[in-house]
Amino acid sequence: MKTNNQNENLTASITNKFIKTVSQFRSFTTDPIISSSKWIIYGLAVLLCIFTALVLFCIAIFKIVDQSIPGGSWLAFILLGSFSCSLGLLIVKKGKMKSNNNSTGWNKDVR
Repeated sequence: MKTNNQNENLTASITNKFIKTVSQFRSFTTDPIISSSKWIIYGLAVLLCIFTALVLFCIAIFKIVDQSIPGGSWLAFILLGSFSCSLGLLIVKKGKMKSNNNSTGWNKDVR
């Protein structure tokens, strides 16, 4: 009888140690991944809200300019077009400045 009870205690002890080891392994691997994925999702949601607010703000500014400037909506469209063109030229200039840093076009680290 005593050996059967000892075998049950040994089996329970091994099972408890295995469960404890697996839970420690899971806490070292899975928990950081879950918490970082939560922050990534929260960040994407915030970026989506900011982008939506920015688009709605631009529409509101365009409507205000359209209503406040006399001469119809063509003047507001000209202002919006000139702003968009100047922003595009600024972006193209920034892109050319970055590409001039590697003027040869060859990656020197290729082996």
